[in-house]
Amino acid sequence: MLMPWHTMVEVINHQGKGHMEPAHYNNVLTAETGRQGGLKRAARQSAEERSALARYAAKARWHPREAQAIRERAQEITNLVKQALNGKQLPLV
Repeated sequence: MLMPWHTMVEVINHQGKGHMEPAHYNNVLTAETGRQGGLKRAARQSAEERSALARYAAKARWHPREAQAIRERAQEITNLVKQALNGKQLPLV
């Protein structure tokens, strides 16, 4: 069976690697460092925060337009708060 030229080039270039797999996944040290950072971040968060992030990640994966709208609304709120503060900082509670 003949394969299209671009498919053959892709197979030759990737040499058995998945076409969606970034090159940094091959570096074990990089993967382990990222894993440790994720564990530290999770340890600092409450169960509610972890749940909210997981919910957002699922929505971003399966409903990217809705996730983008949420990000844009959050950015608008951030900008409004910054404008209202006029360079002043909120007191830490």
